[in-house]
Amino acid sequence: MKILLVNPEQHDTFFSYKHALKLALKKSALPPLGLLTVASLLPGEWPKKMVDLNVEKLKDSDLEWADMVFISAMIIQKQSAVKVIAQCNRKKVPVVAGGPLFTHLYKEIQGVDHFVLGEAEEVLGDFMADLECGGAKPIYRAETHPSLAKTPVPAWDLIKPRYYHSMAVQFSRGCPFDCDFCDIVHLFGRKSRFKSVDQILDELEAIRKMNWRGEVMFVDDNFIGNKAQARKLLMEVAAWQQRHGYPFSFNTQASVNLAQDPALMDLMIQANMTGVFLGIESPSYDSLKECHKVQNQAVDLKEAVRTIQKHGILVSSGFIIGFDSDPESIFDDQVRFIEQAAIPTAMVGLLSAGPGTRLFKRLDKEGRLLSLPSGNNTADLGALNFIPKMNREKLIAGYRSVLQRLYEPGAYYNRVLSSLEYCRSIGIHQKLPRISESLRLALTAVRIFWRLGVLESGRFAFWRFLFKAGAVNPVKLVSALSFAAVGYHFKKCTLEFVGSGPGA
Repeated sequence: MKILLVNPEQHDTFFSYKHALKLALKKSALPPLGLLTVASLLPGEWPKKMVDLNVEKLKDSDLEWADMVFISAMIIQKQSAVKVIAQCNRKKVPVVAGGPLFTHLYKEIQGVDHFVLGEAEEVLGDFMADLECGGAKPIYRAETHPSLAKTPVPAWDLIKPRYYHSMAVQFSRGCPFDCDFCDIVHLFGRKSRFKSVDQILDELEAIRKMNWRGEVMFVDDNFIGNKAQARKLLMEVAAWQQRHGYPFSFNTQASVNLAQDPALMDLMIQANMTGVFLGIESPSYDSLKECHKVQNQAVDLKEAVRTIQKHGILVSSGFIIGFDSDPESIFDDQVRFIEQAAIPTAMVGLLSAGPGTRLFKRLDKEGRLLSLPSGNNTADLGALNFIPKMNREKLIAGYRSVLQRLYEPGAYYNRVLSSLEYCRSIGIHQKLPRISESLRLALTAVRIFWRLGVLESGRFAFWRFLFKAGAVNPVKLVSALSFAAVGYHFKKCTLEFVGSGPGA
């Protein structure tokens, strides 16, 4: 049976990095790891193709080749997913759908022949067995959270790595915390489950053997959900990196209690993990208490960020505006915190109530839900899918002002300079790029110079920034250029949002 795996398009958001990727001659930040893993769970003798709509188009000839289409998506990909399903229906190709979008909203989506809901490792085998005997059912739902011991190495041969900025690895699923706006506990449970160290080393080796050099993201929702397991893995990864000449630099997501464990941060540095995304959410204690962000309530958040930075790990972070407990000063408070903490890439979004979360259930019970979420909580008014306690127009206007202040070029570049100053030891294992990669980096630099240093309105701030970055540490000029490209993306997203709708 010939299987076509399709990853729907993701709309432009802060997290898409679309505008920065264009400057870097890349098409997408990350490959569709879930679909690549599903591909490896399917029978090896079945021919397979991958179409990632973030890097290429889905052609009718692709569908004419396929006996069946597998599609996986997040909620933000819903619009694209619906179009793909319709295209499959027109060609009369059966559709199998899974992933968070369908797990949450399968009743809302028409045209799918078979839903695989929850984690595929538990039920995909049942679906294939039923398919083999001609009795496949419409819905297969995983009732438990399976062990990851038998999760295979993703089918990397199905993608073109040159299109992507980073490769991806998943070590764990689940999170020990239970923030009320997050659906991770609903999808993967509160108990963290792990692949073995050998499984991860096998995955890293597979990525290395496809000639990839550069960034690899551990896409765990909380890489340090179990610190003992994280330490065990990092020690082995550090040794593997040393044996192979440090082919990768890593980044991941973690909780702020990382700052309380210097030994763990040291291991991250030894493994060449150079960046971490923290879910800080709010400088307001009452808002953190409201959303059950217990891990952030007992620490000095600004000091935690600074501690991680001084270990040589760059910090990016997520923030949310729209909690019932947000004070009138929340807009100024968010900007002040982000500037003082020197967090360049601060993903500030409006609160969104997603299905499967305790927040969604509470707001529904209170009669405050307005719609299902769009999946995009940044630069999208559809994120605010409920009646907020604060006046809605005031909340939106304040949010817009936060984005404008944070991503004004001068303010953004100042945060980058401060962050680079704190992270003095970043990239201690960085290696000189290969000739082919050096040429791409040189062309990227030229494109950044032309776009940001000549065409854009913030060009004078850009040149001042580069001069200061080089004066602080010439070795960090490459990082500075990368940050400049990211800032350009954030600025473009901000302008697209601020320049539309009432109050613009």
